[in-house]
Amino acid sequence: MITREIGIDAAHRIPHHESKCHNLHGHRYKIAATCVGPLCGDGEQTGMVLDFGFLKDEMMSEIDACCDHGMMIWVDDPWISSFLPENESAAKVAAVLRECRAEVAHAGQKLIEGPFGKTLLLASVPTAENLAKHWFNRLGPRVRLRSHDRAHLLRVEVWETPNCMATYHTQDPDWFAFDAVPKLSFDKLSHLVIPS
Repeated sequence: MITREIGIDAAHRIPHHESKCHNLHGHRYKIAATCVGPLCGDGEQTGMVLDFGFLKDEMMSEIDACCDHGMMIWVDDPWISSFLPENESAAKVAAVLRECRAEVAHAGQKLIEGPFGKTLLLASVPTAENLAKHWFNRLGPRVRLRSHDRAHLLRVEVWETPNCMATYHTQDPDWFAFDAVPKLSFDKLSHLVIPS
């Protein structure tokens, strides 16, 4: 099992929240991705579940590039028109919004350059829980590809603050069906004495 962390600075808002979180605000997010699988037996990843550098590359591509020093906004946020490109007619804004919603429905996200800069439109409200699931779904196929279908993404943890973290993990009950952890026979543990 391996885990890689990255950090991003990003803004979001929780539109229907009844506290200050409904305002646009930012966090220093810490994101950790954990992969499981058997150790590679040959090639450049020999002895590895997945090269840490490969996992970092995928996290930077799928998370950092889209979100760092940008905003993450729900595509159905009541303020969505404020985040779309400016100086457009109402008809043009409606057409852009339809296009954005269609792409988000298909791909799960759409990166735009809005009036506040880099803005990632998402299919769900950007809570830590939803971000963990979103990034899990984006990273999972890339982990499998980079490991030649050997490693699997086990979980993604999203730390919104130093005290608050959400986790999304695989829904596959057979994720542990490989022999990643060597089994120790009882005789190798005989030096451990359990008092009676």
